[in-house]
Amino acid sequence: MSNKITALIPTYRRPELLQRAMLSVLGQSYKNIQLSIFDNASNDNTKDVVNKMRKIDNRIKYHCNENNIGALANFRLAFESVNTPYFSILSDDDCLAEDFYKNAIDVLDNHPEIMFVILNTFKIDENSNLINYKECTNKLSFYKGKIGFDAFHSGNIPQIWTGMVFRKEVAKIYDEMDTAYDDAHDMRFLLRAVSRYDFAYLSKVGAFFTVHSDSASSALKSVNIVHQGVQISRYVEIFHDENVPSDIKDRTIFYIKRLLSTKPSIFESLLKIFVNFIVQTDFSNKKIEENIQDFKYAGYKKSSNILNLFHKSKTMKILVRIVFGSFYRRRLSKRQSTILSLQNTLYKKHFDYIKDSHT
Repeated sequence: MSNKITALIPTYRRPELLQRAMLSVLGQSYKNIQLSIFDNASNDNTKDVVNKMRKIDNRIKYHCNENNIGALANFRLAFESVNTPYFSILSDDDCLAEDFYKNAIDVLDNHPEIMFVILNTFKIDENSNLINYKECTNKLSFYKGKIGFDAFHSGNIPQIWTGMVFRKEVAKIYDEMDTAYDDAHDMRFLLRAVSRYDFAYLSKVGAFFTVHSDSASSALKSVNIVHQGVQISRYVEIFHDENVPSDIKDRTIFYIKRLLSTKPSIFESLLKIFVNFIVQTDFSNKKIEENIQDFKYAGYKKSSNILNLFHKSKTMKILVRIVFGSFYRRRLSKRQSTILSLQNTLYKKHFDYIKDSHT
């Protein structure tokens, strides 16, 4: 008999997107599923959405906190609940490809030496349209030890846990973590997982990550000294983990040194300003102004002044629009056309599936 997998979905006040996420789980071609919802006291119609679906599918479990305990504590409850051989974790606004569990569990069943498997996660907007993707080669690769630790840092392997399936034993990592100051708790979890365990990467479509126009993921800062300290703390935690091999502990020193020597790129921030001159939104304008202040607070006053000068210059705005406006729009249009073509051809069955889950 096939091993059962638990899909964990912590949720808070996103009933419509939650329904899409739930349907993408329940419609999996792999059927031995338990879907566990952890509602952080939404106090809206989330409960009604879940209960309506529970009447037609008994694979759903629902837990609702009496009070809002915070996002990270709610995630911790989810990880502590895992009691099946496999599990995955997805946010309430994300969703899965139809064969995700089938493909992932086939790898885990046939390779008991690995503790989790990674598939590709595509980025979509709120309307389930493709924004960004990673080419799928169907290749299966295996990683272990320091090679796996470095490979995860290389950028060639997806770093979004929505497209990953883990063995039950990996869940304990979350309970061991100190997430008090770490909003990106998923990366702390994943870094500890790749430092301890062997894993595989299967280059197939696995999941979909929703990028909201006003979300934190769409407005990453160029300079954030506090977050840099959080990133370093993740490696310090691994360095003192008795379950991590010595060669990986040594490797954490390299990544700490790299973080300490990293300086924010003023050119990257200038590029954001130039793009905002051409395609301006109130949200991007606000984030650029916050970024300029962050440079100043971090001690990069000269860079802050230069960025502010460019940002406020009406002459520069006109010049950028004249010189680069048509080029940027053509390039943007070409990319959008390519992505739309992929969505309607090569990856059509996946988008038909998630859009069916949204109705």
